[in-house]
Amino acid sequence: MKSMPKLSHLTIFKEIVSCGSLHETSKKLAISQPTLSRIIKELEENIGSRLLERSNRGVKLTEVGEAFYKRIDTITNELRNAIYEIRGMKETGEKFLRVGMSTYPLVCYLPEALKSFNQHYPQTRVTVVEDNPEGLVAKLRNSELDLAVCSLSEGISCVDLVTEEFKCEKFSLYQPSNQDAVAQPFDEKKWVIPRSSAVGHAAIKDIVPQLAQHASIVETDSFLATWCLVKQQGYLALLTDQIVAQYNSQLSLKKIEVDELDISANFYIIKRNEPTTPVITNDFIEILMAM
Repeated sequence: MKSMPKLSHLTIFKEIVSCGSLHETSKKLAISQPTLSRIIKELEENIGSRLLERSNRGVKLTEVGEAFYKRIDTITNELRNAIYEIRGMKETGEKFLRVGMSTYPLVCYLPEALKSFNQHYPQTRVTVVEDNPEGLVAKLRNSELDLAVCSLSEGISCVDLVTEEFKCEKFSLYQPSNQDAVAQPFDEKKWVIPRSSAVGHAAIKDIVPQLAQHASIVETDSFLATWCLVKQQGYLALLTDQIVAQYNSQLSLKKIEVDELDISANFYIIKRNEPTTPVITNDFIEILMAM
């Protein structure tokens, strides 16, 4: 009976696939290319099939390699997380919670939720990831997150996940309060929207053809970048009323009333559909739901 592949070999295999070549993987991991070749050969002998096709342009997965990669990706992430968690509990008593959020829940609700959560779990290390809904759901499925909070567009399927409705937010158009709302036609305005807001993207697609056919639209990776463009360069932003109400003393924004604009979005708390969910995850969800 063949022995199981080493975890280190599986993670190296994943890095090779991610980097696309032995050369790039060698530089990233500081492991010689002959060693990487030997590891792949041992894996292929263990599996009994070729996993990678190599060429001058790099490596690509074979059909068997692609199936193998999909199976081990989640498994290795889960195993690595379990090892880190047990080590932390043994050495320091720490526990870990990994939370993914899109921009609006992160800015509006996370600070208060963390404050309350830390009072109950002072030795828990919380990692927060900001991403768009598609990225958060993918990370959740891949066991890189314990829960996610985001809106859901039509293209996202969560049939294998548990979703709980969290909050409904109202979106409006805002611009710096020192600008005249009617001084500049919509067609000439510059628009900005965080890439993490699926709802905002859908709204922009609907609004721009009606109100700003020739407007310039910029996407940002964070709320901070959005705020900088609005504050410093006069961009018009699609934001939730909740964010503006909470931070308007720093933002100094004013709403632009537009009859054609009526946008609201439901945000959801999402977790993996597992028999048991860690207590700290459930407690964090309860705190969020109470916000």
